[in-house]
Amino acid sequence: MDHDATLQALHADLDALRVAVEQEDHAEAALIAVRHDRNLREFIETCGAQAAANGLRKLLELQRELTSDMLARRDAAATHLRSSRQSVRAANAYQQAGSLA
Repeated sequence: MDHDATLQALHADLDALRVAVEQEDHAEAALIAVRHDRNLREFIETCGAQAAANGLRKLLELQRELTSDMLARRDAAATHLRSSRQSVRAANAYQQAGSLA
C-alpha cells in the first residue's frame, strides 16, 4: 500500500465531502463519509496506528474543521426552522384574530 497516495486520497475525500456539504448534496455527503471512514480504517490497520499517526495529524485537523463547519450549518438551519415556525404561528394567530373581528 502506498501510504502517501492513500493519505492523498483521504484528503481528497474530505475535500469532496466539504463540497457536497456546501452544495447541500446530503446523499453524496453520506456516501463520501462512509467511503472515507472505510478507507481511513483500512489505512490505520495496514500501517498500524503509530506509523499512521504522523500522516493523520493534518487529516485530523481538516476533519475537525469540516466537522465544525457542519455543526455551524446545522445550528444555522435550526435557527432558520425556529424562525419559520414562529412566523407561521404569528400568521395563524393574525388570521384567527381577523376572523373573530
